[in-house]
Formats: sequence, C-alpha cells, structure tokens
Amino acid sequence: MVANFRVVATKTLPIKYDVDGFAKREIDYVEKPARTEDEVIAALGNADAAVVEVEPCTRRVISNLKVCRLIFTPKVGYDNIDIAAATEHGICVANMPGNSSDEVSDHAMALLLACARKLIRLDKIVKSGEWRVFHGPEMQAAWHGINQLRGQTLGLVGFGRIPRILVPKAKAFGLRVLAYDPFCPEEAMRQTGVEPASLETLLRESDFISAHAPLTPETRHMFGAAQLKLMKPTSYLINTARGQLVDEAALYMALVEGRIAGAALDVLEMEPAKMNNPLLKLDNVVLTGHSAHYSERSWTDASLAPAQEVGRILSGRWPNGWINRDVESKYVARWGTMAL
Repeated sequence: MVANFRVVATKTLPIKYDVDGFAKREIDYVEKPARTEDEVIAALGNADAAVVEVEPCTRRVISNLKVCRLIFTPKVGYDNIDIAAATEHGICVANMPGNSSDEVSDHAMALLLACARKLIRLDKIVKSGEWRVFHGPEMQAAWHGINQLRGQTLGLVGFGRIPRILVPKAKAFGLRVLAYDPFCPEEAMRQTGVEPASLETLLRESDFISAHAPLTPETRHMFGAAQLKLMKPTSYLINTARGQLVDEAALYMALVEGRIAGAALDVLEMEPAKMNNPLLKLDNVVLTGHSAHYSERSWTDASLAPAQEVGRILSGRWPNGWINRDVESKYVARWGTMAL
C-alpha cells in the first residue's frame, strides 16, 4: 500500500460513497464538490486518485493533476473525461461499464410501452375529470393511433451492452428489431435475431427508435431535422442515452408539425430541464428526468465501487472498469510495475 494515499471526490450527485471502505484500506478520503474547470483543478491538486461524476475532466484539468494516478467515475458514461489527455499523462481511467444496463434497458422498454399505449395522456385525462362517459369521445380521441404492438418495428441506434439486453425484452412483445451501429459487426446483430440496417433504412422503417449511441463529436445532434424527416408520422423517438444526441429545436418542430407521433426522453440537452424548454409543454412528449439508470442495487454498487477500484490500484491490480488500456506503459513508467 502507498502511505498517505489521498482520494478526492468532486461530488455533485447525491450518491453516498463507502467511506468505511476507504478507511479500512487506510486511504485518506475527502469530498470537495466542484463544478467548473477551475474548481475541479483546485479540488484535485493533491489527489492521488480522483472520483468524478459529471464534473469536467478536460485536458486543462488533467494537465494540472500532479500526483493523480487514477480517475474513476461510478457510472457508464465518461464523455466528461478527456481520455487521450489522461493517457498521455500516465493516468489510469476507469468506469462501471455494466452498472445500470438492466435498469436502462427496462426504462427504454417502459418508455416504448408508455408511447405505444399512450399511458401518460390517458392518466391525465382520468385525473383531470375528462373521462365522463365509459367509451366517450374524449377517450376515443386519446385512443386514436394506438395499434397492436406485435409486428411493429423497433430500431436501435447503437448496439452496445444496453440495446443487446433490450432485444429479448422487445422480442417478447413481438417486435421486429433493427439495429444500426457502424462499429458492430453485422453478424453479432444477426446472432441475437436483430436485422442490421443503415441509419436511413432504420429511420424509415421503425415505429419506435431507441437511441443508445455514445456522445461523440460525430453523434452530437445525430437526430436532427434531416433524420427526423425520414421517420414515419406514426413513429416515436426514445432517448435514454445522452440528451445531446437529439437536436431539441428540430425535434420540437417535428412534434408540433405532426411529422412524428411523439418522443420519450429520459435525457435532455440541458439538465435539469429549464421550465422554458418548449418540450415540457407538449402532450406527446414523455420526460423522466435522467432516471433510467436508477435502482436501489445500481446505486449501492456505485457507492461501493470507488473504494474497491482504488483498492485494486493500491494492491497492484488494474481496475475492473479500466478504459484506457493503452496507458499501461506510461503508467508503469510513472508509477511502477502493475500486475494483472
């Protein structure tokens, strides 16, 4: 073990980390909430390991980490961390690649069902007192557009861990499944009973489109005006990945002009949602406030992981969620030999 090893968490989320786990490993653990680059630099100046959530770990931040050997984020996404910069500086980066995969795929399926059966709209009608006659006109108007789910098509944009878990859940409802992922072999899709498709074909043929792509410069606003124009007027867009995948201004116009039937969004471009966001005013939009990842178990796992992963580094092992494996030679040169 390294004497006086210091871990700093730039906490802004309400996950309570396993303080006892750090203490048992004789690790000095402190929390210094930070949101801006300057605040993160100040907080992590003397950290041997950093635990970050959504806070910016840019190249500028990383270049100021003088003794840090590990940056750990207790979630799946790591687009707030400059991986290339960390690798150049010999810093290991790790995340929790499997955490919340079941939860997010469940949430995506739940949003699909909410759209297909118009659950939120029906709930509002009943609670507002509009349901006055058993099969009255107000209910018939709300039912318009509800079709049998079996035989409809789900398009998955991205075919990583979460959409692969979603596939059998969708197929259990009788959905045909298409997938687009330029980085996934088509044979891997076919082996799960999924039809590979180009993005254009997927947009044209799908009744439900579920976004699961990572956020990169190439995928930012990948659902823009041109892509939304290809979708069926009866189709729904579901996003449980990253809000910035969707051009919200273009989505709003597609929704109000009736070019698509609706959207179900767990994530938005700006979070928390601003009350002047026009999507909040639309009856054909379901919003769930970045909740797809949550379960009691997933948060418990996230609370325990920082101490566990720091403990692996200190005992001469690579972290379970090791992202930048090409850092190995620079890490060893800077910090000493590691044993897998």
